[in-house]
Amino acid sequence: MAFLNGPRLLDWANSPPHLQFNKYVLTGYRPISSVQECVKSLFYLHNELGNIYTHGALPIVYSTLLCYPFTRTVALLMYILLSSYGIYCAITARSRVRRLRSFAWQALFRFSFFLLRGVGVGGGSPTSLRHFLTMDALAVLGGVINITRIPERFCPGLFDYWCNSHQIMHVLVVVSILYLHWGVLDDLLWINTYHCPSD
Repeated sequence: MAFLNGPRLLDWANSPPHLQFNKYVLTGYRPISSVQECVKSLFYLHNELGNIYTHGALPIVYSTLLCYPFTRTVALLMYILLSSYGIYCAITARSRVRRLRSFAWQALFRFSFFLLRGVGVGGGSPTSLRHFLTMDALAVLGGVINITRIPERFCPGLFDYWCNSHQIMHVLVVVSILYLHWGVLDDLLWINTYHCPSD
């Protein structure tokens, strides 16, 4: 069982210089910062844009409310404001749990549109909903795996370099983005052939 006593992760100061590109990854969390520092961090080489992309889902809102232009515009603006606030909360979160919780309101907002589609009130391709539900399930699963530190919590040292919770989360996020892409493609094809009922 020598692998259990293997090397531990390095802290930021002891890691190689080529891995010290993001000053916010000191303990795995980002510190409370000014708004300017938070905005600047979005443009660092390594950031959470992939995670954020899976939580921005403007095409879902647009397609669902295709035939309701005023409501659609208001909903899109609300979602953009909610997403901006969620990003700020995630960037300034002091723990992994708070970072995941930052996106809860966005998820609830999206689920309200899934519900509209499910009961037939909202528009959208009949096949896209399963893609979007899979997308959210994978994103939530990735977040839960990351905050619970599975599998490394069961075998400390074994997963320091490969297959740790952070890597698993990123793989699930990439797969989640694929499902978002497939769902949006279905909706775009649907929009090309659908005609809103005239009043």
